[in-house]
Amino acid sequence: MQRDQIEAMLAFGQDNADAMVKSGAAAVKGAEDMAKAAHLSASRAMERADGAFKAALACRTPADLADLQNRLARETIEQAIAESRAYAELATAMVTEALSPWTARFTALQSVFTPTM
Repeated sequence: MQRDQIEAMLAFGQDNADAMVKSGAAAVKGAEDMAKAAHLSASRAMERADGAFKAALACRTPADLADLQNRLARETIEQAIAESRAYAELATAMVTEALSPWTARFTALQSVFTPTM
């Protein structure tokens, strides 16, 4: 092997190592974002539960309580759907960001093996 070929292989390996570090950093950041979202969701759920308990205590009739229960059930389902959508978007962004350095490396690898004409 010639010296320039060895240097090219070493540079390619270094670029792969850099991609691994960037990918790992993106995955960690994405996991942190997911954890923050989960914490925020739990905090909001506690606030909603407190509000629901206070609203239930303020009900004067069984009909008021039934109306409250229906409203809370609808709001809970809507909130769950919204949070699921937000988690899916965060997860998609995390995976996209984490795979981005590897996509570039595979493109570079493909260019090495693609014959030039």
